[in-house]
Amino acid sequence: MEIPKLIIDEAERKGIDIVDLIAKALSLDPSTSKAHLELAEKFLNEDRELIDRDPVQSSEKLYKAAKEAIKR
Repeated sequence: MEIPKLIIDEAERKGIDIVDLIAKALSLDPSTSKAHLELAEKFLNEDRELIDRDPVQSSEKLYKAAKEAIKR
C-alpha cells in the first residue's frame, strides 16, 4: 500500500514525520534493533535522493538516520 503523495506533502508541510507517527501508533518496542536499523537505512536512502535538490530536507533525513542508529 502506498501513501498518496498529497498526504505525504501535507504531513511534511506540517512537520509531521509519517514513519515516526506510524511507529508510535503501532507501539513498536524501542529495543527492537532491526526496526531502528531499517528506519535508519530508509532515512539514509531518502537523504541520497534529496542531497542535490533540497539540502535542508536532506540534512533532516541524515539527522533522523543518526537518531535511529543511536536507538539501535
